Amino acid sequence: MNRLGKSSLIAAALLLGACQTQPNIKQMEDSNRQLKAELEKANVQIQQLQERESKLTQELNERERVISVLGTEKTSRIQESSELRGQVRRFVQYQIDAYRDFLVQGGLLDYVGGELVERANREEKAIQLVDLANPIPKAGTLTGVGGHFLKPGSFSVKVLRQVDQNLVAIWDSKPIRIHQPGLNRINFAVSVGVEQGDVIAYYLHEGSLVTFDEGTGDTRFQTDELRPGSVVRTASLQGEKRRRAYSLGVYGLLN
Repeated sequence: MNRLGKSSLIAAALLLGACQTQPNIKQMEDSNRQLKAELEKANVQIQQLQERESKLTQELNERERVISVLGTEKTSRIQESSELRGQVRRFVQYQIDAYRDFLVQGGLLDYVGGELVERANREEKAIQLVDLANPIPKAGTLTGVGGHFLKPGSFSVKVLRQVDQNLVAIWDSKPIRIHQPGLNRINFAVSVGVEQGDVIAYYLHEGSLVTFDEGTGDTRFQTDELRPGSVVRTASLQGEKRRRAYSLGVYGLLN
């Protein structure tokens, strides 16, 4: 092939390469423009999301502030309400205690028990008494106890309920302390509801505390103290024939 032929071939090859390169450059430019447009669109979306996030953050902070204020106000109202309820309860309790003391000391409540007088005999040891002569005549609430005592000491009051042929202890007062001899009337720490037919029992924690007479009552006795849930048969109690009457009784409001 001569030189002219070679030159022609080279020119044709260059022309062919140029024709192939030109479309590739155009395609790349189009792709770049598309990517640039997508990038700008993504940046706009990012900016919108950031603005929305900032707005939501502000709303969240504002809500947290409002919740904090409401919580503070609620806490303040609860504290004020609690203090007020406490003051009202203390006032009402004071009035109730004063009313109970007035009724007990004035002898205006219902009374169930033996006459509160000094009697001829005394028990020399701790003893559980069950007053069968003075069952509760009507349902109601017991608020206190009275007795004529020989000396300072302590005793407990029990409420017994008839179940078949047995007496079941259903309530027991805390130990009641006597500070001086003679007639004493004491309110229970907690009032107790009673039913018609319930029997009152007393446990004397020490001897020579309360006097008694024989032949005028029906107070039975035993050595062991009755606790809530204790069951005792009337026939198992001592003193049926001795018919003791003690200077003990309970006060309350009966229907």
